[in-house]
Amino acid sequence: MAVLAFIQHRLGRTDGVSLEVDKWRTVLERHGHTVHYIAGNDDVPGGCSIPELYPFHPDTARVIRNATRELSDFESAAELMEEVHRLAGLIKPQFERYLDELQVDAILPNNLLSVGYNLPGMIALGSIIEERRLPALCHNHDFWWEDSGEVYPTDEKVVEVYKRFAPPDHPWVSHVTINRIGQRALREQRGIESTVVPNVFDFDVPVWGEDDYNADFRSSLGLGPNDLMFLQATRVLNRKAIELAIDVVGKVGEPTFRTKLEGRLYDGRIFGPNDKIALVCSGYIEGIGLTDSYPSALEKRARDRGVELIWAGERVKHSRGTADSGEKIYSLWDSYVQADMVTYPSIWEGWGNQFIEAVFAKLPVVLFEYPVWKTDLGPVGFDVATLGDTISGHDEHGLVEVAESNLINAVEQAIEFLRDSDLRERAVLHNFELAKKSFSYDALEGYVMPLVSKLLDR
Repeated sequence: MAVLAFIQHRLGRTDGVSLEVDKWRTVLERHGHTVHYIAGNDDVPGGCSIPELYPFHPDTARVIRNATRELSDFESAAELMEEVHRLAGLIKPQFERYLDELQVDAILPNNLLSVGYNLPGMIALGSIIEERRLPALCHNHDFWWEDSGEVYPTDEKVVEVYKRFAPPDHPWVSHVTINRIGQRALREQRGIESTVVPNVFDFDVPVWGEDDYNADFRSSLGLGPNDLMFLQATRVLNRKAIELAIDVVGKVGEPTFRTKLEGRLYDGRIFGPNDKIALVCSGYIEGIGLTDSYPSALEKRARDRGVELIWAGERVKHSRGTADSGEKIYSLWDSYVQADMVTYPSIWEGWGNQFIEAVFAKLPVVLFEYPVWKTDLGPVGFDVATLGDTISGHDEHGLVEVAESNLINAVEQAIEFLRDSDLRERAVLHNFELAKKSFSYDALEGYVMPLVSKLLDR
């Protein structure tokens, strides 16, 4: 059996990359491999931490901002690159120390060598792979050239680094992409072949339910038992288009549609004229690729639409626990247990982790048909409320909009899921069975183990 190391600039959070790494680790450990985490943060017990690798380390954050958003803190791109290489020089020996101490046989970088945020980490790890001919299976969730709105190279010198390391192209390096669009783009952009391995979920564990710990989740957010809770479980980030979730909830709350909801809901609760409809954002506000004004623009949109928007990211983490203030911390899964419906209006996703989580939780979903949904997830045949696949425009704050007819269509479908218990039950069970067949740990095992065996045989 081998010693393997997952490497990323942060792990152990509720973002898609962190969650997917945890799933791969489970599969690999089932087969007897020893697995370690090397990241910039220390959220994972027993993990190896490199402070300068963390994207919010002050020096690293400054470099990321100037390399991928706006070159404003350096006199020139040459000065920026001097700082990039200085930081890479600090990160590289720490990588090497951990690789040697742990006696790592092969590494599994996740996004560090593809998405283009962290140039110092990319150079440090990419150089080690070259110099040591270190076997690597690069798990490329996202790429720097994608139209995700997160990475804007500020100079050709930045692009030169990307072309060398993002991702690396060597005989001892293999590549995984998480969707067909990424697979095709990697071939076209770099001439590199890859295997599509979809993100998955463990469909063999018991479905999350209410217990003594999460029973007060709603009340802790100021919601009553009969209030309707729409859940936005993603990070707060521009491309998540949370404004469309606000539009959905706002439209549901308009008198014409609200009256259709009043009365007995799918689970027997009675929704009355004084009960609230809220949108709960359980993900954290992202610090990478985020337009600074985005959260405040969302708050204004919510006020304009009469939507109660609840930021719960400080109370919802990867796992249950207690905050420094003494407040109870809930897991991401606890937020699903207490939700009535999940919103997933992203205009760009590498996959759709929160969608699969909602399916596992047996919750209906209202979503925007983003590109990867159309190529990889939608064709499976899921039953969802849809906002369509076309953005009709942007408001004065740059927030996206869809046609009123598409919004009304999604709201009408959502109301059916909230009122009709039989229709809802058929839809969520249908979705569950489809996902269990295509996106389970068993499916992941069938992809990953041959790839790792081939990597170790090189």
